[in-house]
Amino acid sequence: MALLSATTAGLALHTAIRRDIIEQEIERITLALRLAADLLARDGLAFVGPPAADAAADRLGAELGVRVTIIAADGVVLGDSDLDAEGLARAENHASREEVRQALAGRSGHAVRRSATLGREMLYAARPIDPGRPERGVIRLALPLTAVSRAQARVGTLLAGAALLAVAIAGLAGWMAARRPARRLQEMSDAAADIAAGRMGARAHPGSGDDEVADLGRSLNRMAGQLEDRLALLGRERNQLHALVEGMVEGVLLLDAEGRIVLANAAFARMFRVQGPLAGRTPLESARVPALREAIDAALVADEPVERDLTLPADPPRDIRASLAAIREAGGIVGAVAVFHDVTELRRLEQVRREFVANVSHELRTPLTAIKGYAETLLDGGLADPIRSAEFVEVIARHTERLGVLIEDLLDLAAVEQGEARVEIGSVRLGEVVSQAESVVRAAAAEKGLAVQVDLPPTLPQVRADRDRLAQVLINLLDNAVKFTPPGGRVGVAAGSSDGLVTIAVSDTGVGIPPADLPRIFERFYRVDRSRDRREGGTGLGLAIAKHLTTAMGGQIEVTSRPGAGSTFRVTLRAA
Repeated sequence: MALLSATTAGLALHTAIRRDIIEQEIERITLALRLAADLLARDGLAFVGPPAADAAADRLGAELGVRVTIIAADGVVLGDSDLDAEGLARAENHASREEVRQALAGRSGHAVRRSATLGREMLYAARPIDPGRPERGVIRLALPLTAVSRAQARVGTLLAGAALLAVAIAGLAGWMAARRPARRLQEMSDAAADIAAGRMGARAHPGSGDDEVADLGRSLNRMAGQLEDRLALLGRERNQLHALVEGMVEGVLLLDAEGRIVLANAAFARMFRVQGPLAGRTPLESARVPALREAIDAALVADEPVERDLTLPADPPRDIRASLAAIREAGGIVGAVAVFHDVTELRRLEQVRREFVANVSHELRTPLTAIKGYAETLLDGGLADPIRSAEFVEVIARHTERLGVLIEDLLDLAAVEQGEARVEIGSVRLGEVVSQAESVVRAAAAEKGLAVQVDLPPTLPQVRADRDRLAQVLINLLDNAVKFTPPGGRVGVAAGSSDGLVTIAVSDTGVGIPPADLPRIFERFYRVDRSRDRREGGTGLGLAIAKHLTTAMGGQIEVTSRPGAGSTFRVTLRAA
C-alpha cells in the first residue's frame, strides 16, 4: 500500500513538474518569438524570397539559440535555421501544424510534439510576422525539450529514492506497529493449538487493552474454559457410565454398524469366558458361539428389539438370555447393543420349584390316599368287623402321623430359608449335643443291630452354634445313617479342630451314594432310591433342613460317599 501511494504521488508530481517546466519554456520562447517577429517585420527580410528568408532564419537561430522557421501564408517553408537548401526543398507544407494554423488565424500558438525531421520531442511556438497582415507569413520557433527530460530524469530519481525511503519507513513503522498485535495473535494461535491437542489448561494473554485482539483473546479464554468444563462433565459421565456398565451383573456388548465390538464389560468376558482386548474384534472371533453371531445379525436388520436364548458349552451347560436392539441415527443403523442375562441358576431354581411342587404333591397324595381309602372302607361297613376296623384305624393314624411330620418339616424348612427360624448362637459343648442325638437314634440302631461309635477328643473346644438347631442337624444325619445302613453295620460320630474350626463327621457303612447324585443330595425331596427312602419313613427333607440350619449358624456341610462303602457327612463350625 505504501509503495502504491508513493508511486501514485510520484507520477502526479512528475506530471506537474513537466507541465511547469513546459510553461516556463513557453514563456521564454514566446518572448524570443515576439523579438524575432519584430526584427523580421522591421527589416522585411522575410518577403524577398526563400534565400533571404533562410538567411534571416539562420541569423536569428544563431542569436536566439533556438530553431527558427519562416513559413509563408500558404504553409510553404521559406527558411529554417536547421535546414539547408536541399532540406528546404523537401520540407513538408506546414499549414496543417497546430501552432501554424493558430498563427495564420492571427494569434500566437504553441504545441508540443515529436519532430518528424529531427526525431525528438520539441516545443513549438508561432505567431504572425505582422499581426495586422497575416498574409505576410508566420515565424515559428522550436525548442528541444531536452531540459524537460533532464529535469524529469533528475526529479524521477529523487522521487524514486523518496518513494523507496517512504516505503521503507512505512514498512518499518507498520512492522513496529503490528509487532505487538502479531505477537499476541501468535500467543493465541499457540494457545488454540494446545487446546486442540488436549492441553485444556492453556490460556491466551489478551492484555488489558480494549482492542479487537484483546477481545479475541478473552473470547478464546472463555471458549477454552467452557470447553474444559464440558469435557470434565463428559469425563465424569463417561466414568460413571463405565463404572455402571462394569458393575453390572449382566453382560453388555456394544457393536458398530459392521458388527465389531466397540465396548464389552467384564461380565460379558466372564460369561463367555473370553480373554484379552475385545475392541475391534467380532463376537464370533471372541466368544466362538455361532448363535451369538446369528442373534447380532438379526438385531442389526430388525425394526424391533430381538431376544434369543443361547446355550453356552460348559460343564454343566449354561443358559443365556440375550436382549439385542439396533442403534439408529439419522434414519440409518449405526450399531447394536446387547445385554446378556445368565439364567442358568434361574432355570435350575425353576426346575427345582417344579420338582418341589411335584414331590410335595406326591408325598401328600400317598398318606392322603391311604387315609381316604381306609376311611371309606370303614364307612362302607368295615366298622362291623372290630378286628379289621382296629387295623384300619391304626393305618390311618400311622399315615396321619407321617403327614404331620411332612408338614412340620416343610414349615421348618420354609422358616429357615426365609430367615424366620430363631437361631441363637452361643458356646455349645459338642459332647452334650452328640449324646443327645445319639440317644434319639439308639433304639432304631439297636433294632437293626448297628454299632454306634462316638469318638470325641477330650480337648475338643466348644463351638459357636444354636444348641437345639445343632442337635436337629446331627439327629437328621444320624437318622439317615441308621436308615440306610444294613443290619450289622456301623455308624460313627467323630470330631476334630483345626485353625479355629471344629469339624463333626457322621459316617456309616451303608449303601452309599452314586457320584451323579452327590451334587443334588441336599435338595428338597431328592432321593437316591425313592422306594427305599419311603419305606424307611423319610420325608426327603432332612438333609435340606440340615444344610440350611448349618448355613444359618455360619457353618458348612459337605458329603463324601462311595456306593457300597458308606457315606460321611461333615459339618464344620467355628470354635467358640
